[in-house]
Amino acid sequence: MNTKPASTDNDNNHWPAKRRVTVVGALWNLLLSVGKIAAGIVGQSQALVVDGVHSFSDLISDAVVLIAARWSSIDPDHNHPYGHGRIETLATAVVGLLLVGVALAFVWDAITRLLNPERLLRPGWLALAAAVASVVIKEGLYHYTRAVALRTNSRLIAANAWHHRSDAFSSLVVIVGIVGVISGLAWFDALAAIVVAGMVGWMGGQFVLQAMAELVDTGVPVREQKELGGIIQSVDGVRSYRNLRTRRMAGRIVMDVCVLLDPQIPLAEADRVAASVRRRLLDESTEVTDVVVSIAPHCDSGTSARS
Repeated sequence: MNTKPASTDNDNNHWPAKRRVTVVGALWNLLLSVGKIAAGIVGQSQALVVDGVHSFSDLISDAVVLIAARWSSIDPDHNHPYGHGRIETLATAVVGLLLVGVALAFVWDAITRLLNPERLLRPGWLALAAAVASVVIKEGLYHYTRAVALRTNSRLIAANAWHHRSDAFSSLVVIVGIVGVISGLAWFDALAAIVVAGMVGWMGGQFVLQAMAELVDTGVPVREQKELGGIIQSVDGVRSYRNLRTRRMAGRIVMDVCVLLDPQIPLAEADRVAASVRRRLLDESTEVTDVVVSIAPHCDSGTSARS
């Protein structure tokens, strides 16, 4: 039976889309970082300068995504018989850690400014215009990148989409700070920075936890296992199943299962049923990309399906 991961062709087909969205994001990050730092210096906004540095961190993220997405699409080899999807998982953890690091930096800066009122920012209209432009561009990049992530089923690209949104949030903090200064609330930008940093840090932490769960081969939830079991039981000739095992690789499900068949059926028929089980799982599940199916005789003594 052919056990080559069905995700290989999809990964190769998705690579151009992943590369294109990452390169587009990197070019915009380069332009935004240079523009915001220049506008921050001229417009007397330390927040905008820091925001420009944040955009440079996105460039690092883009480089990680581009390299990891390419490696994860390489065909399985003798050293990596299950493919290279875990490279994408590891890179997702790196992007998540970057998000957490950026969030902590925002919190530290905001608290420092609150404790030292003389350091509260006094940005001008040029800084406001640059920050508004950054929010619009980065939010557009978020939606574009997220759409590609959904189409390619890539958590790595999804993580990078949220990194774009984190940059939009940081620019939003600059806008709130300017409006606060104009309204006489010079401390308001620091408070907003803490709130937004908490949102960014939470999202980054989620990506890290999801990636770590994959790296330690955490199985899918019981509800999903039951759904997979229902697909298996729906195949003609299957009496039951056992030893259903699952794990995730780059956001996809890799699984193996032993199906229990009538002990009297010919071996060729048993092999056909096993092949039907594999095909139905791949066809009916949007997440399963590789299945190894073994067969065993069903005992009338009451062997029941179990995971």
